Amino acid sequence: MKKIKIYLLALFTSASFTIYAQKAPKIDLSLWKLTIPEGAATTYKGQPLLDYSENLDIQKFMYNDSDDRSLVFYVSQAVRAKKATAKTELKEQNSFGGDAGWTFKQGATLKTSLKMVEVSKKDANYSRIIFAQIGGRLKEEQANLIGAKDKNAPAILKVYWDNGFIKLRSKRIANPSITGNDLLKEESWIDDDGYTFKKQVGFDKFTLQIVIKDGKMEVSVDGEKKVYAGDNYDKWGGFNNYFNVGCNPQGDEQGTYGKVKFYTIEVSH
Repeated sequence: MKKIKIYLLALFTSASFTIYAQKAPKIDLSLWKLTIPEGAATTYKGQPLLDYSENLDIQKFMYNDSDDRSLVFYVSQAVRAKKATAKTELKEQNSFGGDAGWTFKQGATLKTSLKMVEVSKKDANYSRIIFAQIGGRLKEEQANLIGAKDKNAPAILKVYWDNGFIKLRSKRIANPSITGNDLLKEESWIDDDGYTFKKQVGFDKFTLQIVIKDGKMEVSVDGEKKVYAGDNYDKWGGFNNYFNVGCNPQGDEQGTYGKVKFYTIEVSH
């Protein structure tokens, strides 16, 4: 009888694991680092991140939805009421668990399918949510060269969900005469005028793809493309870059929140 009970328990455990594996999203987190807005730790990577489904701190902000096999990123109203900025976000890492860093010359691709689920609203407008971006980073010698306090560089691309439309914000040189080491300084880069895709995705599922190749940046939403090229992107070549994805609500209003579902997240170099 004891052997039968052990066998049934093992069979039940195996079946439960199989069902969970079938319903879990097919997203590889091994090359990412997670930031959450609160908890026992604010960042997770490696095995602690891979075990996210067993971590209660992470589960408040990132969890599986087995109904549609999505990975949900969430920033709650209560968290934003306490903090001016709060985000649940994955940051690209390299295979050694350190900071990822690729150049525009080397190239990179991010492809992801997702949809917005919940967004706070003020008057007639929803809050803006950054759900993807390309962050910039100085090399150690570059930071020393310009006397920078850290290795942070401007984000060359931010991708927003804005009242149902997908909007892009990139960077451009503040003055065409800027050259040399001055290109490494944050104040040398300012926001461009932005770009909005024609298609209104609303709360429906859509696909975003970002392709960096031959010094240019191509962004597409369900096949509609925006291409960035020219002097600004040639001069950006000195920076290291990395991808971010997640839920990063914008705005100063307390209680701003958002929830985003990701179905696939694929990165290649």
